[in-house]
Amino acid sequence: MDKAERLQQIEQFEKRYTRLNIIVSVVMLGVSIYFLSTWSPYSILLPGVALLYTTWLEWHKMKLQQSFNESTSYHRLLRIDFAVMLSSLIWFVILIGLYFNGVDILPWMSWTLLIGGPCLILIPLWIDRKQSALDEHHVTSGEWARSNRERLKHTLDDISRKGRKQS
Repeated sequence: MDKAERLQQIEQFEKRYTRLNIIVSVVMLGVSIYFLSTWSPYSILLPGVALLYTTWLEWHKMKLQQSFNESTSYHRLLRIDFAVMLSSLIWFVILIGLYFNGVDILPWMSWTLLIGGPCLILIPLWIDRKQSALDEHHVTSGEWARSNRERLKHTLDDISRKGRKQS
């Protein structure tokens, strides 16, 4: 499967989840506004819910990418990438559990951001580079994002053309 076919499957994947992403975003915004207006201690759960949803999407993205290449090395790298995301979700759940048990999590959160933040950026980039070395048709995360921007641009251009035709 070449890069163009992969980008087409990625576009179909994005289209499938666009409506769900919008619904989840609107619900999260509404719940966030509610929790912020009431100063509820449960507002700390909102990033966890967002991370849970993102992990679920990453699982489906991993399954799609596994269909691109049959190599076990390629699949292992995909699983490592997903494991990084899953470990961040598990760590966040542990921190929330500590918070609700009365432990001051501010130092833990600080260390998490200092150590985990760069790791969550650098590890996927390293994995992307390794996958590109294994598979010449690998679609990198940058190409994936660029494809989404182009698709969005074309959609907005189509909408503006339809608007001009109607007026």
